[in-house]
Amino acid sequence: MPHSILAITYTWWRGDDLPLLLPLPEFRCERVADVPLLADLHNLNLAKIEARLSDANTAYVAYIEDEPVGYGWSGANSVGVADVFWPITSPDRGLWDFFTLEGARGRGIYPHLLQAILRSEQGEAEKFWIGHRVDNYASQRGIGKAGFQLVNFVVLGPERQLRLVPRGNRVRSHGDPQGRHFGFIEVADEEMAVFNFGDLKDEDLELSP
Repeated sequence: MPHSILAITYTWWRGDDLPLLLPLPEFRCERVADVPLLADLHNLNLAKIEARLSDANTAYVAYIEDEPVGYGWSGANSVGVADVFWPITSPDRGLWDFFTLEGARGRGIYPHLLQAILRSEQGEAEKFWIGHRVDNYASQRGIGKAGFQLVNFVVLGPERQLRLVPRGNRVRSHGDPQGRHFGFIEVADEEMAVFNFGDLKDEDLELSP
């Protein structure tokens, strides 16, 4: 297949519905700027956390009672995955690097955390963007439960170029900051296949401009 699907992106706009979630009474979410706590949760050094916070990123930590069980970030300047980043411009936000600790999985923490962030930031931001690796079905379920709409497939083309393939509402699809940075392309479903991450090689990570 000439186009390999790497990821799927979604959006939520101010005024969209926030679906009712199953109650999680012990849950709470806090904005956190405690660098040592964040470094410990992420298993990253202090400098990397400080660099994120200084680049218009806000960290959120999910708690069950007083125990941290997950985290995620809202970016107002740039977001990314691995070494691939793209810009975010106001009034948009990019939601990225979410993680639920292993012992807390299966309780619906991820959609609760997402909705908590949307409620916290919808007064200052209008459009929120998020994505997941195409084979991460747990993230897919959580994002859908939180109320996000699918907008694009992220594909690797035959010349190793990253592009976004619109799906769903085209106005929303073409507002995706990742697509505005890397470009959009129209591709039929039958001309795409899910990328096999199990066969990932070093050269598969090398992108053409």
